[in-house]
Amino acid sequence: MMYTLSHHMALAVESNSITLDPVAKDVWGLPAIRVTYKDHPDTFKSLQFMQDREMELLDAAGAQKSWRFPYAGTDSSVHLMGTCRMGNDPKKSVINSDHRSHDVPNLFICDGSSLVTSGRNQPTETIQALAFRAADRITMLAKKGEI
Repeated sequence: MMYTLSHHMALAVESNSITLDPVAKDVWGLPAIRVTYKDHPDTFKSLQFMQDREMELLDAAGAQKSWRFPYAGTDSSVHLMGTCRMGNDPKKSVINSDHRSHDVPNLFICDGSSLVTSGRNQPTETIQALAFRAADRITMLAKKGEI
């Protein structure tokens, strides 16, 4: 038996954000996290396209049973991505191309938060590559006495 499940590949939506809630508090009395998220309309089109191709592949492979899982939008996430956009403009991004914060000196962010889109479903290798790249940059800056 074979089945198909297309993974969610979200396109960036500028209004998506993670902020501190002005009212809700966590168990320590600190502001709780508020996640604001809406799927990009083209995400649904991409998902439909991928599912169509998957069904064609399964049919061509002789699958005796296959099905689609309906997709009505994202209500959860398993990859923490996109909360610290990388860019040159401090007004539109959190870190620069060296992974250094625009606002906090010598704060380097080396995780998936700089990935505002996911070109593939499992970003682990890209996150590792970004961390190695940042480590090399930090080492170079430290040797030059710049951090």
